[in-house]
Amino acid sequence: MTTFFSDEWKEPKARVVVTPKDLIELSEPSSRVSLKQVYNCSTTKNLGFLIETYQPNSSTEEKIAHEGEEIGTVIEGKVLIRIEETTYLLNEGDSYVIDTIKPHTFINPTDGVTRIVSAHTPTTY
Repeated sequence: MTTFFSDEWKEPKARVVVTPKDLIELSEPSSRVSLKQVYNCSTTKNLGFLIETYQPNSSTEEKIAHEGEEIGTVIEGKVLIRIEETTYLLNEGDSYVIDTIKPHTFINPTDGVTRIVSAHTPTTY
């Protein structure tokens, strides 16, 4: 207990390299969508970065809306992005920029896996 209350405890130092074992899974274990946050222990948290994996015929269950902006690139597969009432089909290599205050959802309509890398600011996770 003395260590807990002493000056020896320090904030974790921000990392330059984040390995796969350091990624933080944000999705429920039963979800068919994996959202892995790249987190380096920085206390500023101005920018968020996700590695997203969508299993065949899966989606983010509900429309998401939060303050900020999100940008991403489809690195494998295809994804439908529904922003309010408009739907966009993105193929491998396509990128998107979203004003995230608008409700949006991601859908993998295929029988293959879809992978996306995305960044958002301010970080909401």
